[in-house]
Order: sequence, then C-alpha cells, then structure tokens
Amino acid sequence: MKRIFSNMTFTISFIVISTIVVRFYFSDFAEALASEPDFFPPDEVLPIASCQEWTENVRNFDVTDEEKAEQITVLMYHRIIDDEDIEEFHFDDNGNLFSTILVKSEFEKQMDLLLEHDYTTLTSLELQLFLMGQLDVPKNSIVLTFDDGFKDNYNEAYPILKEHGFTALNFMITSAISLNDRKYKANEFQYLSVSDIESSCDVFEFQSHTYNFHQRTFNQAAFMEFKPREEILEDLEKSITNLANQNRSFAYPYGAYKDESIEILEEAGFEMAFTVEYRDAVPGDSLYEIPRKEVYSDTTLDVFKEKINLKD
Repeated sequence: MKRIFSNMTFTISFIVISTIVVRFYFSDFAEALASEPDFFPPDEVLPIASCQEWTENVRNFDVTDEEKAEQITVLMYHRIIDDEDIEEFHFDDNGNLFSTILVKSEFEKQMDLLLEHDYTTLTSLELQLFLMGQLDVPKNSIVLTFDDGFKDNYNEAYPILKEHGFTALNFMITSAISLNDRKYKANEFQYLSVSDIESSCDVFEFQSHTYNFHQRTFNQAAFMEFKPREEILEDLEKSITNLANQNRSFAYPYGAYKDESIEILEEAGFEMAFTVEYRDAVPGDSLYEIPRKEVYSDTTLDVFKEKINLKD
C-alpha cells in the first residue's frame, strides 16, 4: 500500500511540476518548434561567388627592401559584443568574461590603433604569396581572422572594419548558417544568416571551419583528429559546396590537427590552413600550419601592441 501511495504521489507531483514548467516556458517551446532547421542544407550554395571576386585580386605594394615585411601577424577573434549587451550569460563560473568574447569598445580601439599606424590588412591569397616568397608586402601588414561565424561578427565587427577600410577572413561552421534572418540577440549563440553573409561579403572573406565537424568526442578528441578520413573529407566537401567552392583556406577547429589532417585538406583542394600556434608567420612556413595570435577578452591595448609588434 505504501508503494502504491508513493507512486501516486510521485506521478501527481510530476504532472503538476511539468504543467507549471510548460506554462511558464510555453513561448520558448513554441519558438523552438517553429524555428528554422538545425543545419544549413549540405547541398545549399551561398550566393557569394560574385561578391567574393575581390579576394582574387593581388595588389602591387611596390615596397623597397627597407619597407617590406619579414613577418606577418595573423590575429584570431571569435565574438565581438557591445559593452551594453554584456550579461551574466557571458561570464564563466569564476566571474571572468569568456576568453573568446571581446567587448566592442576594445575591438574599436584596436582597429583605431591599426589605422593610426597605417596597417594594411591582407587577403588570404596575398598572405599565401608572401609565405611562398612571391609577394613583397609593407612592414605594417596584418591578417585579421574570425572563427565560427557568429552573428555578432556582422552586427558589431563588420561596420567597424568597413569604416576603417579593413578586410578579414571569416571561417564559418557552415552547418550553423541561418537560412532565416532572425533578430540579433547578444545573449544567444547565434550564427551568421544568409542575408548577413551577402551584406558583409565586401569585407569578410568567407572560408571553411568545417561543415559540422567543429566538435569533440566524449574523450575530448577533436573530430578532425579522430574521425575516419572518409567522414572528414565528406564534411569538408559539404562546407566547400556551401561556400560556392571557396576553398583556399581552412581553420582547424580548436587548432587540432595531425599529419593526416593536412593530407585530407590537400585532397579536398585546400591550399592553406590556420593553426593556433602563437607566433608570427614567416616566408617558408608550411601553408597548412599558419600560426595565429588570439585576441582574448582580457587583452589590453598594451598587450595588443605586443601581439602586433608595435613599438612606441
């Protein structure tokens, strides 16, 4: 009898609690049910071929031996969020802003500094030729990169980059692209929409960060290191299709790769790939192991100057 009573009490309690939860979060459930598909279709082609033609142009910088760069700093960003939009959601358990978030005011200061000191942002092709010893570029040359393809890249970073006359590489997880242009919310993990991409392709050079292999196994092994060769290649080919066959460069998720990863990228037709090794890129570097310096949430302007080798 006690067991029956206990079971009845549990069942009634569960129904009551479930009803309260559903009523309280009904709008969230409804929005989730009505939301767009989880993944951008693997056979869908982004309408970016024509608006990315500028990435094929190579400038003649006409620099003297004294003026040409011997090394290039490649910077890596993830999210740029307006200072006023920062909420508890953006902090870790220790009360620190997540390292991959940079507040907009700091990003603007960094871009102002680059502009003030006449920095030139290079395309991936110009960087490639520099690393191959086939192109001289000015000393104050730099490459800006963004990983993952977050929607705030368009809402916050794009206007600043455009105003400063800068370009950047944007490595997208193409399965995360939104078909519909949802309202931007800084407290959500939103990714670029098709409309965002079309509107910003005069500044962003869109390249691959996999289709849906920006993941780890339960043992924390990156898919690019763990998954079978055929599966990795299939994922990469999907991302290339999404990007209208734009496959010059690739960014390793988590910076994780092995020798076979490079072989797979070569087979997929990629010409270069970016790591997270912290140093400057120099001619002769492996095109599939290009180093980058990440800009963190706590990167002060003085530290930023050190990253770009700017001396007062």
